[in-house]
Amino acid sequence: MTINQLCASHPLTYRKSQHAKRFSVLRTSIKALCLLSLANFSFASVHQANPVNSQINSDAVEKTPAIASNTASWYQVPHGNTVTFKTAYGDVIIALHPTLAPKHVARFKSLIDAGFYNEQAFYRVVDGFVAQAGSNDTHDASQFPPTLLKPINAEFTQPLNSNVNVIESKDMFAPNTGFLDGFPVGIDKSRKEMWGLHCPGVVAFARNSEKDTASTEFYIVIGQAPRHLDRNMSVVGRVLQGMDVLQKLPRGNMDRGGVLNDITQESKIKQAFVHANNATPYFLQTPLHEEYKKRANTGRNLDNPFFHDNTYGPRAIDVCYYQTKTSNKAW
Repeated sequence: MTINQLCASHPLTYRKSQHAKRFSVLRTSIKALCLLSLANFSFASVHQANPVNSQINSDAVEKTPAIASNTASWYQVPHGNTVTFKTAYGDVIIALHPTLAPKHVARFKSLIDAGFYNEQAFYRVVDGFVAQAGSNDTHDASQFPPTLLKPINAEFTQPLNSNVNVIESKDMFAPNTGFLDGFPVGIDKSRKEMWGLHCPGVVAFARNSEKDTASTEFYIVIGQAPRHLDRNMSVVGRVLQGMDVLQKLPRGNMDRGGVLNDITQESKIKQAFVHANNATPYFLQTPLHEEYKKRANTGRNLDNPFFHDNTYGPRAIDVCYYQTKTSNKAW
């Protein structure tokens, strides 16, 4: 399928095969991956499998307490905001930050606690783009409370948090970029807004074309930053450990928008859980860390013996490339 054909396509259809029963629900629910060719860039959309139209009541959303973030060199991720997805290739550990999208983070943790993702799969994996997971509308809705499956109002932006550290003011997609406790964010001081950036390792909820349709499916950026999605998707966190695991996942069929032809154990989520209070703590480096300052400075000024031409320095840096580090201990 050519790029132009893919862009013009409607919800995916499938030929009859031995897998027809497994994927029959997809014929009317999956929306095709749309690649828009423009000035050497390829753009893609992240849709969820099951379109839904009703709105969730605000009183049905788990109330998440505010986090008292620190301003030191490391941010310790609260155990209650650390989750693990166990796969055939190893564990993917994710840090959540409710300040970025409080209703979506609360839903994510509630789904995990309810066992919703256990034995579901990374059913759509596009090389260099995203690994998308969830039920693909194959779950038994009767096994879960209706409020757990209803759509959530979009949380694309949030009020600017005082703990944000500005790193770059010459970003292509935002007035400023930086970090909130080690989570990459875009910043608009004039609007007093911030939002999660689509950097590699970032986790967000999938949705349909309508903005308030996210419900259960999520995706993780596994390739270069698809920043055209910024301010249009609800970002909930970033990967702490397991990017190498995600890169091993079976890739999907691009004629189907990246959806796998068949789901095997290699694609499945064996178990998902929120960490207990006695679990190993995880940390996100902040841009106040001396190691990060040195890295960012090298990126701007190329002050390393390897570089011999800095004609156009100092230069802007991409915070998605110069992300803060993750660790299971502060150093």
